[in-house]
Amino acid sequence: MARNNVTIKDVAREAGVSIATVSYVINNRTDVKLKDETRKKVLQVINLLGYTPNQAAKALVANRKSLLAVYLPSGSSPLCDAQGLSVLKVLSNYFHKNQFEVLLLNDSDLCKCDQADAIICYNTDKTSFFRLGDNNFIPLIALDCMVNDPLFYQLNTDPTFILDRAREVFSGEDFTVVLLSSPNQEKNDFYRAAFPSVTFVSSYEELDALHGKNLVVLDSVLHNLLQPHAKVLYLPSLSDVKLANLSKCIDATLKRTSIDQHDILVGGEDVI
Repeated sequence: MARNNVTIKDVAREAGVSIATVSYVINNRTDVKLKDETRKKVLQVINLLGYTPNQAAKALVANRKSLLAVYLPSGSSPLCDAQGLSVLKVLSNYFHKNQFEVLLLNDSDLCKCDQADAIICYNTDKTSFFRLGDNNFIPLIALDCMVNDPLFYQLNTDPTFILDRAREVFSGEDFTVVLLSSPNQEKNDFYRAAFPSVTFVSSYEELDALHGKNLVVLDSVLHNLLQPHAKVLYLPSLSDVKLANLSKCIDATLKRTSIDQHDILVGGEDVI
């Protein structure tokens, strides 16, 4: 739905509330009692659809700063922390070339982020993701994690693509998909169900048991550590194709245009 065509009726319909309720939220009416959940839902739909109720709001949209925030969870494991910093470097380099600056957020920044136009949540658990969403009425995008909410884009690597490439490379031999254990349990469960053999690791010591095997890895940290000791197929989780899809999602959210698919599984060369 194009930004200029969005009406207050559209917002009310998508949020499942009355037009009056949307008006109360827009005008910050304090004399009307609304549940916090209702107010947050309306604001998130306003942001998703790009509804601009007055000229001042339109001016704010037209004069966006080109700044992206990246949220990295911390403390899950040294391996995950190292992978997060690697991802941050890739994102910074990629978006700098596309006229964006990148701001790093961590666990102490789960409140309001006024500077950024959008937040990329990398490998984030659902509780932290929705806490950020509740405190920030700017677009959030889930990268390499699953929140399973149609209000937000989520991008993950397609397990079918991984399986097809692994069967081709290993020519019928057994192989194991090795992933860093994620704080996002939905992602862990998704990949656990997708592969006949999958191992989640969180420490250096766990890597010893993988030496000499056929392995598929998505994380650059695991690739660097395991490559000397095993036959490794490396399929970067942050591939050029995934970066292109991420860029399209960000562009769509900032321009308030619609992409039909919000749950995006990235494979070989497909760009939405």
